[in-house]
Amino acid sequence: MRKYRISGIQLESGKDNEKNIKKTVSLFKKAAEKKPDFIVLPEMFEIAAKPDEAFIHAHTIPSPLTKMLSGLAKDHEVNLIAGSFFEKDGDKVYNTCLVFDRKGEIKGKYRKMHLFDAFGYAESSGIAFGEEPLICELDGLRFGVAICYDIRFPEIFRYYAVRGVKVVFLPACFFQPNHDHWGLNIRSRALDNSIFLAASNQTGKWWVGRSMVVNPWGVSVCSMGIEEGFYTCDIDLSIIDETRKKLPFLEGLRFDVVQRGRGLTV
Repeated sequence: MRKYRISGIQLESGKDNEKNIKKTVSLFKKAAEKKPDFIVLPEMFEIAAKPDEAFIHAHTIPSPLTKMLSGLAKDHEVNLIAGSFFEKDGDKVYNTCLVFDRKGEIKGKYRKMHLFDAFGYAESSGIAFGEEPLICELDGLRFGVAICYDIRFPEIFRYYAVRGVKVVFLPACFFQPNHDHWGLNIRSRALDNSIFLAASNQTGKWWVGRSMVVNPWGVSVCSMGIEEGFYTCDIDLSIIDETRKKLPFLEGLRFDVVQRGRGLTV
């Protein structure tokens, strides 16, 4: 396949996880009516808790939450990039995104690598760092996953691009008032690597909303404001080939020269 339909859900999660899940499921079902190939949930869709509260809200894998997500994907026959939730693994908690295929089977797990230790916030005070990127392939689409603050670190997106990833899905809870950074970072990561980037963000009092899909030219081809809801966007991977013929960034990459002798690889 060269063309795909993507839906991204945008909502405001609070402290009531039952209410959050009810809202998520309602928006998911409405988005599924558009027959997308992929649905993307935002970061911490189940509950927006502080790092020091993460452990009490954490879920093992499997759990009732993951079974619910699996059921949504299976019942609606859609690939699901399941935002993120707090994952309990032993005595550690991770900010984790699961990937489900159309049959509801888990096909990938990404633990947020770059934790939000900035602007006086300390996500790492209660969350453990993820250790590796995630590349999956479903319906013929090779894609990667990143979460929120990852967007400020170009290296992970270049890692994906040089390994054949065509789309990076980005669940997020990107804080106010940094909406200018939000859009600029997303467009930059897509342009720098000639890939599509599909972001699904929280909105409301604390988060900037503005979920969007950006094409390899760094142009937003589908975007939302600050309302709760969802977008649906059709993408054509042939644009990647067209872009790379005119702007062959990856062919001109000389990272080996810049990093020679430092033992670093992308």
